[in-house]
Amino acid sequence: MKFKWTVNKIQVAEDNLVVKVDLTITGTDGDNSASAAYTRNLVRGDSFVPYEQLTEQQVLAWCFEPEVTIWTGIDNVEQSSTRLIKDEGETQVTGQIARQLAQKESEPALPWLEIPA
Repeated sequence: MKFKWTVNKIQVAEDNLVVKVDLTITGTDGDNSASAAYTRNLVRGDSFVPYEQLTEQQVLAWCFEPEVTIWTGIDNVEQSSTRLIKDEGETQVTGQIARQLAQKESEPALPWLEIPA
């Protein structure tokens, strides 16, 4: 399975800080392919790269960093969850292709319609 991530759109704040990224993952396995779209909101980090010097690989690296959400539950206990967009996207596309393959196996072409080689 081959995966390709693509940055489709970047939203910047007034100081050219990247704050939102729209991206797509496409997976290919032989003749089968699937894709999914994601949006990643970014927060100000420790480093800054001038907008003109950004590369797609740099923006993707930011998007692939763990996204941690922290909240306090009803019982006043702090809880957190971590989202890994790269793993999530690749799992989703792999599942879509697996469903395509399963459907092909369960719905084969009619034998009398197959063209001999």
